[in-house]
Amino acid sequence: MRALIIGTGSIGRRHIKTLQARQPGAEFILVRREGRRDDFSDSLKARVTATVPEAIDLRPDFAVVATPSAFHLDALLPLISAGLPIYVEKPVVATRLQLQTLADALQRQRSSAPTFSGCNLRLLPSLRKVKDLLAAEAIGRVVRASFQAGQWLPDWRPGRDYRESYSADPARGGGVLLDLVHEVDAARWLLGDFDQVLALAGKFSSLEILSEDYAAVLLGRTKGGPIATVTLDYVSRRPVRRYEFVGDRGTLVWDLQGKKLDRVSADGEETIDCGPGGFDVASTYGAAMDEFLDCVRSGRPTSQDLREGMKSAELAIRAKETASA
Repeated sequence: MRALIIGTGSIGRRHIKTLQARQPGAEFILVRREGRRDDFSDSLKARVTATVPEAIDLRPDFAVVATPSAFHLDALLPLISAGLPIYVEKPVVATRLQLQTLADALQRQRSSAPTFSGCNLRLLPSLRKVKDLLAAEAIGRVVRASFQAGQWLPDWRPGRDYRESYSADPARGGGVLLDLVHEVDAARWLLGDFDQVLALAGKFSSLEILSEDYAAVLLGRTKGGPIATVTLDYVSRRPVRRYEFVGDRGTLVWDLQGKKLDRVSADGEETIDCGPGGFDVASTYGAAMDEFLDCVRSGRPTSQDLREGMKSAELAIRAKETASA
């Protein structure tokens, strides 16, 4: 199996390790500026090219796009034209123009090759339990929901100056609205699509960044509830990822840091068993790659293809546009 990897930062290298564990004999093609080799590419015995079209000429079986999100489109367009299976990190694209350009490319090509948008939290067992409970109306009709995520940005990538990260730079797709798109995606995945978006966002802390470090988003539907709030930040000294769903017969609270899923009803409070790996986010990268590779072999669609990822990206982009209006 020959894998094309575009972007070898922290997430790109994570994908390479995941592939090595699943395909010990995998060959790697890397796209590097000016085709430069280094110790990392040499350790992989990888072939290195300067451009995506040159890499495509080496006949990879699939591609993984893990560059900063503002640069995803540069890789996606030639990959789609070549009809290659694609795994792209979240968010799929970073601007309205990129979104339309990608939609036009998909319409022209109409490729049947499987694609995967890397919102890997959808594969977390405890969140799948939440989805099942909501579908079974375990708390009745959901009236409101909240999605909260935050972490002190300098702690996010140990050993790297946060001021040099793509998160700090809106030109590369940084800022909480796109960087933490998992929460927008989770709102859609768990509650359905929204057509109303209001947002406030800005850079309010002492962090030395150009991107927004806090955002509050309100999501709703013209034809009724639920209403969801999404709050995102780069400033929480204690990492937080917590979702709450309030229904007319109870409440569900999912807490990643606390590794708990609680249900509150008229009968009291209970903690729901999510299994030994229920909150193991690291395992979801492997689960996502397993699904993608299986679809590459079988040709069947993945559970979150490019168009599905584009819907979550569009919602985040709309929130960003609303916040800056």
